[in-house]
Amino acid sequence: MSAHRYLPAAQNIAHAIPGILAGLSLDPLISRFVLTESGRGEAWLFVVLDDSVIESLESYAAPQVLNHLSAELHGHRVLFSNSFGLRYAIQLSSPKNRAESHE
Repeated sequence: MSAHRYLPAAQNIAHAIPGILAGLSLDPLISRFVLTESGRGEAWLFVVLDDSVIESLESYAAPQVLNHLSAELHGHRVLFSNSFGLRYAIQLSSPKNRAESHE
């Protein structure tokens, strides 16, 4: 798995994200981190939140929170998912050019 080359970046983000969330007055209720690679070769770090204790889902998923996380993480793409639990998906690899991926 080539995602291993992103391990240092994933570790830096895992170390930084609790403080970033706390700075936004959000409890850093992180249960685990998962580094993975998509079938298209994109590396992602999933920050899995403990959804058993989160009271306000909207405050974690707000667009301004996602934008702030992205800015604090040096422009990494940050998405929020609430299917099968709550998690942030942070793209570690460079986004693939969609036009190139269809050729």
